[in-house]
Amino acid sequence: MKRYRTASLLAATALTVTAAPSVGAQTVSELKAQLELLTKRIEQLEKQQLATPVAVAPAAIPVAAKTPIITKAEPGFALSTPDGNFEFNIRGRILSDLGIISDSDDSANIRATEFRSARLAVEGRAWKNVAYRLVADFAGNDVSIEDAYLEYKTNVGKIRIGHFKSNNSLEEITSLKHITFLERAAFTDAFDFDRHFGIGFITNGDNWSLELGAFKGNADVDEEDEGEVFAARATYGNQLDKGAWILGASARYRNSADNGNIRYRQRAHLHQSPRFIATDRVASEDLFYGIESAVQYGSFHAASEWGITDAYEAGAGGRDARFYGGYFEAGFYLTGERQPLNLKKGIWDRPKINNPMGEGGSGAWQIAAKFDRIDLTADGVYGGEQDTYLLGMNWYLNRYTRFTANYSHSSINKALNVPLNGTDGENSVDTLGLRFQVDW
Repeated sequence: MKRYRTASLLAATALTVTAAPSVGAQTVSELKAQLELLTKRIEQLEKQQLATPVAVAPAAIPVAAKTPIITKAEPGFALSTPDGNFEFNIRGRILSDLGIISDSDDSANIRATEFRSARLAVEGRAWKNVAYRLVADFAGNDVSIEDAYLEYKTNVGKIRIGHFKSNNSLEEITSLKHITFLERAAFTDAFDFDRHFGIGFITNGDNWSLELGAFKGNADVDEEDEGEVFAARATYGNQLDKGAWILGASARYRNSADNGNIRYRQRAHLHQSPRFIATDRVASEDLFYGIESAVQYGSFHAASEWGITDAYEAGAGGRDARFYGGYFEAGFYLTGERQPLNLKKGIWDRPKINNPMGEGGSGAWQIAAKFDRIDLTADGVYGGEQDTYLLGMNWYLNRYTRFTANYSHSSINKALNVPLNGTDGENSVDTLGLRFQVDW
């Protein structure tokens, strides 16, 4: 570069001197004028040379400059490349609960706290068409693997392989962070919707979804011969002027490698509660099928599900026993927000907060009510019936921080297998639950 610039300047100087008259024919003042002219010319040439772009061979560009990394916080930390081929996200959540539980038979008198969920997760994308997710939960001072899977995106849908939930129920598929109340409907736990090792196929459009899965065993089971699970779920919905609606149905068949290894049970509406209704291990296989619906209109939302499980040869005389469960809930945002339905995934999604506290507002306030029923009594199986009435309040400080308060009253009948209810199998349970949650 320096050699090029010096040569240019020398050439310009030579041309100027050559064009000038002889020194003897000039006065001193004329020589000074020519010298000033020559100096200005040199300065002009230098400026032109500096302004001219210099071509550099591609090999001289560092590799990092070819693939820049984009960082962001949403609020979870994320790294990605502009071409979308690679993405890495750090996720997590903390759900901290206080529970107060009492019953009319004076069998449970609980004042307790717990981490309902304390999770760390990494998820992202590798070579654009391959996604991954790994979630570990540290609640209860134990480490458990929740989701751990890969997804491959094709032209017709996604193929998922690993450890993940079987696809059943609107409330079960919706994240615990986004449901209205502290806990999901009683039938989702009683019928043991859970994560398993398996393969799934997921496809959707703007207003519909279809999920299929085949599984065998899960991370909590250590058996030489684990049972199988086959599940399917489909949803369809549409947009309204001020909201959306959705309908869905799901089914699941499962069997146990050990005969009579399947049982059904449920708590009152709080995770710290003992189980007040339960069957013995009565079935080796069962079939669940259920329907679901939800609507959001302005600040109002409502949802309902009803499911049936046929437990084969679980009843008296080897008859099939049929168990039921379902709920209806409704909620309203006092501050004008909406409970969004994600029609492509068939789930409830995260609400947008109009006036977050961090921006000078008071957050979002939601009130809700729910009726929940589970019936585990049929054909000589006296697991019990539980009807629960719930009232709830949610205060969203912002999109990622929420305080929840729930009160529930449960009436229990025919629960003869559970000593907590006494010899008549009847009881009533009251719970008060408080939760502070944050996720990223």
